Amino acid sequence: MSTITPPFDQHAMEQLVTKINSTLKSYADKDWNFSRILLSMKRLESLDTPYFLWPEILDLVTKQGQSDLKTLSDEVKWGERHSSELGILEIVSLRINKALLETTSDEFWQNKRPVLRLAKKDLLRAQGITSVLWYEVREVRGEDFDNR
Repeated sequence: MSTITPPFDQHAMEQLVTKINSTLKSYADKDWNFSRILLSMKRLESLDTPYFLWPEILDLVTKQGQSDLKTLSDEVKWGERHSSELGILEIVSLRINKALLETTSDEFWQNKRPVLRLAKKDLLRAQGITSVLWYEVREVRGEDFDNR
């Protein structure tokens, strides 16, 4: 990806994070494998990492958006089978995308479904983006988890 789109202002990003996090709370702890993930906003320069999470919005009214949604579903399935080949940030993005796919409809997002992608810090910085998405993992206690 050579550009980051769409450009989100601070307020729009905060609203999106709030909506995603409230949606993710409806995903069962067991479905998270007892490692619940939530998003937070961070200053681009606050973390020493070459990649961050960035939302991409799929316009599901278009054929391209529908094709991108199918590709996303395939990526999530592939990621579940090949997680040992992925970095932690890739796993986080796949697990959040899976949770959003399983807990919300296209209508919920008014056919503008968010997808989390990895974005290079240098590319974000070059486009003047100063606030990005990051993740928090909260381990939760579960009966199945305790018996592993």
